[in-house]
Amino acid sequence: MIKNVCLLMSPSENSLQYPENLTRLTINLGVGVICGYLEEKGYNVTIKDLNISLSKNFKDEYNHKQLEMVFNIDVFKNYILTGEDEEMDRLISLLLENMDLSEYDFFGVSIGGDFSFVQMQLGFILAKYLKKKYNKPVEIGGNNVSFLYIFKSVFQEMWEIVLSKFKFIVNGPGEKVIEAIIKGLDENKDEDWFNQLPGMVRLVDGEIISNKTEKPIVIKPDWGDLDMSFYTRCMIDEQGTEQKKQKAISENLIYNYKWPDAYLDSPGLIVSKYNRMKRKDVTEKLILPYIFNYNCPYSCAFCTQSDYERGSIVGGNPDQVIKDIKELIAKYNTKYFYFLNNAFNFSGKFADEFCNKVIDENLEIYWSDCGRFNNLTYERLELMKKAGCTKLTFGFESGSQKIINLIDKQIDLDHAEQVLKWCYDLKIWSDIEVIIGLPQELDEDFNETSDFITRNKKYINYFWVNEYFVVPNSLIGRFPERYGIELIKDNTNYRDLLIYNLKMYRNEHTDVQTSNSKLYGFNEINGRSFEEIVKQNSRKLKIINGMQNPEGDSAAKLFKMLCAVK
Repeated sequence: MIKNVCLLMSPSENSLQYPENLTRLTINLGVGVICGYLEEKGYNVTIKDLNISLSKNFKDEYNHKQLEMVFNIDVFKNYILTGEDEEMDRLISLLLENMDLSEYDFFGVSIGGDFSFVQMQLGFILAKYLKKKYNKPVEIGGNNVSFLYIFKSVFQEMWEIVLSKFKFIVNGPGEKVIEAIIKGLDENKDEDWFNQLPGMVRLVDGEIISNKTEKPIVIKPDWGDLDMSFYTRCMIDEQGTEQKKQKAISENLIYNYKWPDAYLDSPGLIVSKYNRMKRKDVTEKLILPYIFNYNCPYSCAFCTQSDYERGSIVGGNPDQVIKDIKELIAKYNTKYFYFLNNAFNFSGKFADEFCNKVIDENLEIYWSDCGRFNNLTYERLELMKKAGCTKLTFGFESGSQKIINLIDKQIDLDHAEQVLKWCYDLKIWSDIEVIIGLPQELDEDFNETSDFITRNKKYINYFWVNEYFVVPNSLIGRFPERYGIELIKDNTNYRDLLIYNLKMYRNEHTDVQTSNSKLYGFNEINGRSFEEIVKQNSRKLKIINGMQNPEGDSAAKLFKMLCAVK
């Protein structure tokens, strides 16, 4: 019987920057959800985050150089098919240094979710190593499985290699599927039975297919006995008088919520580094990720959530969500959260009930989340603020009504402006997502976007600028002619991507993940060519990024200078 489960997280090249430039590692919510689910079902679960060992063991020149093997398609193929490569065995042994894995009955390997080819290639290699060395069943999952499947035409060669040797590769939510696999193994189910499980990716007559994915469920995450010190932020100590406490909380909210911290040299990371190096009135604290709604109720044409195979909305019960949060506070000694929902206010009823319960129970928490403009009123935002809402990130995308209608965004731009003003008055920081280069975005449409930002610059904390790329399972990807475009699907391929990512790795660029997802291009029918669109996007991105609030960058420069002072 399978009782002891080990979940291993394949590392990305970002962890090589830890702790000198990357002051903390990222907490993996997906693995925490699977661990929490399996523990509830009575399994003994251990998590191994191999970003930790990569950051420790692969910085020397020799091992850093040898890691380049993962980009070599011939080496990768040979190892997956045969398991024979002494140097690769050495690298994986180094990655698993001081880990006794012989006690486990089942392995789950996450190949991550940030489009890193180190993470994906190394994850499959790790799975092969575990299967070979321990002769135990191995399941492979992670959001990158969905990425590879969505762009399966690009990654046909990779899929043919891995599907020839791995039985359990799961697309979509994995917690219930892993439990089913374990029970199926204990009951000696046949191959046909396993092939029918939700999300299973298979090769059938040369075609890569995935069963319909499992419906997600709201689960309290748990990271077991994982050493969480690698994920903490250096915050100002909140002990002392009420005045000192409030001042410390105010600083911590600015450093960890207001200013971006998602990229190297971002203000949040620099400040955390400064606090750790220079300040004495600090303490290590976690900001925990938690998600309690899935599947957006809207169908914006550019987004994967517009996929017609997407399931119905899954929303948590307010009582259960509050109970989960209380237990997370107790276990991890924090009151800080990143909620990672499609939209906190996906349901006005849920938002009101949740906030009222937080207030009624006098629960002191601080949180950020994504939001929709649609059902927000001043009164609802005021309630959210009282319940600890610190920042909201809105999917704005474009200030052009033509583009908003084309992508079926379903927002009222006048109301969006009002919401930003309300948030500003209530001291809720508002970030917005901006997409440059959507189909049919002409100069006049772009100008409407820049005009919107200019008018509301006072009320916008930060804007996240994205260059549009086609996602095959979105409405635009499925029905490009509806949007006046024709797709260019052979813009790149798997082997070229490996070569490009190797080059970036050698130059120590760790910000390649977004470009790895830009795999399809498009021409506008009777309009602009792909080359013209790319050229115009470059100009637009330069303009829009130049409009950014300089406060965060100024803070980063100041604290970086202070870090260097001896």
